[in-house]
Amino acid sequence: MASLAKVFNFTGAELLVLLEAWFIFFKWDLLISFTQYKNWRSEIGDLSGFNDSTKGVTTPLPEQVKLIIKLSEIAGRFHIRKMNCLRRCLSQQKMLAKRGFNACMHIGVSLEGDKLKAHAWLTLQGTVINDSEDVLSRYSELKVTNEHAILRALK
Repeated sequence: MASLAKVFNFTGAELLVLLEAWFIFFKWDLLISFTQYKNWRSEIGDLSGFNDSTKGVTTPLPEQVKLIIKLSEIAGRFHIRKMNCLRRCLSQQKMLAKRGFNACMHIGVSLEGDKLKAHAWLTLQGTVINDSEDVLSRYSELKVTNEHAILRALK
């Protein structure tokens, strides 16, 4: 009940962003879960920034970006289905692009015991925006020419 009470602390504009995020998460979850990759590939757009060369170059993030990420993370946590890193990144990337921010998606892997783990995160102007900075040390970013194969594997 305490979580529901926090909703009343948001402004009308923030509630609209929360609602937008919830529906974009829902859309991406349906696309990824129930259709083939080739059917939703065109929705992703250009992934030419997939291997962003600005890693390590940090600039202050605009407050609007911070707010969108914060509110969308809240929407993802309280969604009816689990929103993994791929769904979060694709949804947040769309929300930011709509507002003129070109975030780059990165995918990395790590070996924990005998399990290979994959993770996706976003950067904007060289700064990790939807994860902690240590994601860069915990995961080895994949540098490939065919990012589409990676996205299919993360489904």
